[in-house]
Parts: sequence; C-alpha cells; structure tokens
Amino acid sequence: MADALSDTEVLALGIVGVLTLATLVYLAVSYAIMRAHTDPRPGRHHAAAILREFYYVMITQPLVPLYYFFGRRMGSGSGTPVIFVHGYFQNRADFWWLARRFRQASIGPLYGFNYPWFVRVDPNVDRLERFVQRVCAKTGSDRVTLVAHSLGGLVCLEYAHTSGRGRVAQCITVGTPHAGVKWRGPIIGTVGAQMRENGDFLLQRRDRPVSAPTLSIFSTHDNIVHPPTTSQISARGGQDVAIDGAGHLSLLFSRQVATVLIEFIATENRPP
Repeated sequence: MADALSDTEVLALGIVGVLTLATLVYLAVSYAIMRAHTDPRPGRHHAAAILREFYYVMITQPLVPLYYFFGRRMGSGSGTPVIFVHGYFQNRADFWWLARRFRQASIGPLYGFNYPWFVRVDPNVDRLERFVQRVCAKTGSDRVTLVAHSLGGLVCLEYAHTSGRGRVAQCITVGTPHAGVKWRGPIIGTVGAQMRENGDFLLQRRDRPVSAPTLSIFSTHDNIVHPPTTSQISARGGQDVAIDGAGHLSLLFSRQVATVLIEFIATENRPP
C-alpha cells in the first residue's frame, strides 16, 4: 500500500488546488465580460488565448511571494536604467521573463519596483520617485526608462508628468487602462475609484499630453482592460501598438511585445 501523504504534501496540494480554482474563476468571469466589449473571433482563438493566460498565471503567481524579497535588481548593464513597475494585485515577479529578454538584448541595468497596489496613485508616485532617486544615485544616470504593466502605467505617467519630469527617458505601458476599466464590481483598495472609467482621476487626465516619449502596447482582446481604445494614448502624443488576441498577463510573455519594447527603447536611445 502506498504511504499516506505527509502534511507538507497535503498542504502543497491544497495550495495548488486553491490557485487552480481561483485562476479558473478569474478566467471564466474576465473572458465572459470581455466578449461584450471586443470584436468576435473564432472559438479556437478564444480557447487558445484562455489556455495561454491560464498557463502564465499558474507559473507566475507562485513566484509573487518570493519577489517581495528578491528581484529589486533584475539585470546588469551600462545603459539607461530600466525600472519595471507592476500592476494591480501583482509585484515585480510578472517581469521575470521580460527581464530575461532585455538582458539578451543588452538592455540594462534592470530594476523591479514593488509598491502597495491597493492605495491611491499619488503616494505610489512618491514611492516611485524615491526608488528612481536611489537607482540614479547607484548607477550615476540622470534618467530612467519605465516599463509598466496595467495600473503601473497610471503610476508611471503621473510620475513622468509631476516629480519625474525630466527624469524619464521613455515610458512604456503594457495593457494599461488609460481610459479606465469597465468592471463595475468591487475593486479592493482606495485605488479602485481612480481606475474606473469616467472617474474623476482619469477624466482630469484624459487630454493631458505625455511629458516623455511614451509607448502604449495593448491587446485587441485583453480580458481585463478592454476595449482596445481604453489603452490608446496617441491622442495625447504617445505611440500606440495593438497586439492581436493576448490576455492581460500574457502580454508580458509575448515575443512580439518584447520585440516592440526593445526596438522602442533602442530607437529612443539612438544618437540623433
């Protein structure tokens, strides 16, 4: 007879089960809501996108606790420092794959910034400012490139327009709800009101020009931030790039996205 499972094994299986169930619920709800705000597409494409999103959630989320303690430095280099800024309910663990692609392209040094995603944008702008100051002091650089996902893009644009004016070489947002999210359910934290479509925070910034070279890259079928026009920023002086069909987290694991980001950084850093 096989030996009984140990307490540790039972706990591990329980954690995996809870993560799997939570992920399935997240995917079912988010993709169902998304379909009302995006163009229809063949069922096989829809299913493939869901499977990819499931895979990336399952391999990334177990790393989140670890990256509260590690990942501040994600790569070396002698160029303009790059700071990764995560989104809602996440931390810098989301950028482990993208950081590897940047290292392969000799972009760096690379840093990951953690912040309390549940509080308002303003105090997180202050936290980002202090982090940028420490990175600049350590590297001797007077400017940084910001690469942000989701909510992180709102934090970065606010920083670039206020206390970070002149400090930001490029600002890249990935899947950021520049016009707000359509979700009408509860959003944990005081940042919730600032993320909502037609909320005062985003309406006041709707026509504000970007203050640094800015790229917004987003998906045609993002299961969290939709429709695609929500992420467009070209009317404010930025550049928009749409990626076909990727899920919200999957954007950070897309070779196409990585190629666009690397080229944008290289172009902006190229001597005139």
